Amino acid sequence: MHSPSIRLPAEPSRRRAPQSAAWLAAYAAALVYASLYPWTGWRAPDTSMFTFLVAPWPRWWTAYDVATNVVAYLPLGLLACVAIARLARTHVLRAAPGALAACAALSFSLESVQSLLPARVPSRLDLLTNVAGAAFGIAIAAWFGRRRIERLPRALRNAFTVAPGATAGAVLLVAWPIAQWYPQSLVFATGDLLFAWPSASASASGWRAALILPARYEPFVEACAVSLAVVAIASLVREIFVAPAAVDARPAAWPIALPIVAACVIKSVAGAVVLGPAHAFGWLSAAAQGGLVAGAIASIALVPATPGVRAACALASIALGTMLVNLAPPNEYYLSMLAHWEGQWSNFHGLLRALATAWPFAMLAWWGGRVYARL
Repeated sequence: MHSPSIRLPAEPSRRRAPQSAAWLAAYAAALVYASLYPWTGWRAPDTSMFTFLVAPWPRWWTAYDVATNVVAYLPLGLLACVAIARLARTHVLRAAPGALAACAALSFSLESVQSLLPARVPSRLDLLTNVAGAAFGIAIAAWFGRRRIERLPRALRNAFTVAPGATAGAVLLVAWPIAQWYPQSLVFATGDLLFAWPSASASASGWRAALILPARYEPFVEACAVSLAVVAIASLVREIFVAPAAVDARPAAWPIALPIVAACVIKSVAGAVVLGPAHAFGWLSAAAQGGLVAGAIASIALVPATPGVRAACALASIALGTMLVNLAPPNEYYLSMLAHWEGQWSNFHGLLRALATAWPFAMLAWWGGRVYARL
């Protein structure tokens, strides 16, 4: 007699489906924003919006452009395949054709709309490389599959199980290290409204000059801002990850370090790419080191905190950190990064700048919703 096959309960499947759809929607929105940046100068095209499909192959293209298109759409294909499979409650292989069609339709739509923007040039090569990237992502999803996910160590799966209703927080957690690629006036300085937006001038004038703190306070301000950012991220990690067997179970503490380490790696890589390998750790000043240590100590002390205390610490850390970021004077490393950024990373400039600017305000709104739901 054959033993009955073990099936996952329906409730976790229904819970994971909206989560995967949320990840897909967030990434697709980022692609739309980046593909249509700078969102200005809209005009009617001289020819059809679909002329790029029959136009000659571009005379000038680089391996960087091809690789960027492939890499950009690879996560989209993976996320689309997983989301469709979970929403339809089917295997990822059956969801693959629909996922590929959806990714191709998005790429085709964006390339067509780019014909309305003078700063963007639609290309059949871009469309094909985008679809190829999505196909790679779908292949990864089909190869990895649910069975291989279930083979991961239990401790790893338990540490990264998203709590009910915390999917948006998980998306923001992933977005935070990515935002560190954009030049910032201070380390981990998201929410900069004075210099990063709407212009990145090297000096402040008028009412801006009245708000900026004197340069002698910069080390202290940076140390405080870094420590507050670490506390905010640690509180977020503790809020969104729980063990799947029991919602009230305390998750492991070690995942707290992962987004911090990822942010440090991204800042180092950005410095090496934009300014040269010799400047990879130019961001790691003495003040930044002190802030990392102080933030780590405070985060360890808050590990056993209750959800209410955790939410209060997160809201206070984000609010105070954003205020300090906007009061701090820009340092030389930031100005050097900004001066070289525009030419090399113009394709991603708008997306990363918007992400770095809006992140703390999105976090305040998310935490506010969590606190309101507990009242």
